Amino acid sequence: MNVLLVATNRERSPYPVAPLGTLCVAAAARAAGHSVDFLDLGLASSPQKALRQALEKGEYQAVAFGIRNLDNCWSFAPKMYFDEVRELAETVRCCFKGPLILGGSGFSVAPRGWMQRLEADCGVIGEGERAFPEVLARMEAGSSLEGIDGVITAPKSDSPASVLPARAVERLGELPLPAHELCGYAPYVRRGGFVGVQTKRGCPFKCVYCIYPQLEGRRYRLRPPEALVQEIETVATRTKMRQFFFVDSVFNDPRAHALAICAALSRRRPPNRWMAFCNPVGFDAELARAMAQAGCAGVEFGLDVATPRMLAALDKPFGQKETRIALQAARDAGLSFAIHLLFGGPGETWADVEETQAFLNGCAAANAVFASFGIRIYEGTPLAQIAVREGTLAPDHDLFEPTYYLSPGLAGDTEENLDRIARRRAEWTSPADWRKPLVRWGQKVTVRLNVRPQWKYLRYYGQYMRRQTK
Repeated sequence: MNVLLVATNRERSPYPVAPLGTLCVAAAARAAGHSVDFLDLGLASSPQKALRQALEKGEYQAVAFGIRNLDNCWSFAPKMYFDEVRELAETVRCCFKGPLILGGSGFSVAPRGWMQRLEADCGVIGEGERAFPEVLARMEAGSSLEGIDGVITAPKSDSPASVLPARAVERLGELPLPAHELCGYAPYVRRGGFVGVQTKRGCPFKCVYCIYPQLEGRRYRLRPPEALVQEIETVATRTKMRQFFFVDSVFNDPRAHALAICAALSRRRPPNRWMAFCNPVGFDAELARAMAQAGCAGVEFGLDVATPRMLAALDKPFGQKETRIALQAARDAGLSFAIHLLFGGPGETWADVEETQAFLNGCAAANAVFASFGIRIYEGTPLAQIAVREGTLAPDHDLFEPTYYLSPGLAGDTEENLDRIARRRAEWTSPADWRKPLVRWGQKVTVRLNVRPQWKYLRYYGQYMRRQTK
């Protein structure tokens, strides 16, 4: 079947993200014998025009959208991406008479909402490498889509039974490599972005707000380290790109797999730099040194909280001891690292925020601490159940629209109070900072100078360009 696969994500803050998920699906569809044209709208100056031109040029039997995000998850500056995708869907309906297929992580977190609002023909929930080629094959044959794992069709968009993710691909090594050759990475990298690489899927952790276990399963499925390194080398050779990001929700767990990847990278010695998301689980001196030796340029620690009470409230898999060890290990290994904090969880108060800062003041200093507030509530998560029990969320509330949990203890002048606390430390920033033209200008300068990570010298902003408080 001849299909136009469209990457719809256009968010560029803090940098544009190349469409890895869509490239994975494109490779799988091609391997199954389908003809795939790829249209990346991420950096297009006029996405509707680019889509119209592609539809007029090709003779397609189907159009598929890869939707990366539903919204930006910022309670203080919420932004939905639905309208952008809706306009693209309207363009398809005007210029094309065949079926419209939806997929991607942004679609998968709220498939019924997307299907009802866009009136698409079908959608693929979760991993698309197996389901999407099967959908195309059946459409080409004129067969029913009934029974395809993870596929939702328009007539059944209200049925709970029809919104289960596709069955996980057990052996990731059997999948074709992402179709990196279809993506023009150079403009992404010039604007501060990366080539995305995935080392595994699945997440066994139970953070109360997180949707990853629903989408990828609670059991790790690991990619062979040597195959991963070969992918990096191949992309680097073809594209001359040298900046990579391991896009796993948590790179360092399981620890043995992370160490094996670092060892493979060190043996092959590709001239590349990479970054990763990590948490403190198993992150020690040995792993930090291995990452540094393997070319790691920076680590982003998703702590969210750091006090014993709030670690328990969010059901985090680590404690203060592990956090202290991880931050010190990163600092000793010479790794630049940033910390992400997300305040407003169940029962949190300003005393918890103050305690978080006091604790981090006693740890190895980060290059940057990003302090935010308000936690996006997703359907089927423990946080949604907590909000319903507390009476702050109706059981039938439509979570397609951005909905946030904020502890009553932090309500009222939340942004101002958090900014006051953040200004005590040079490395801390708050949403009030992110709105400032000076910060946006500084980001453009770091991108122009190719500073990696972009936040490596953020503390100098706090030290010299921002009024401090005590």
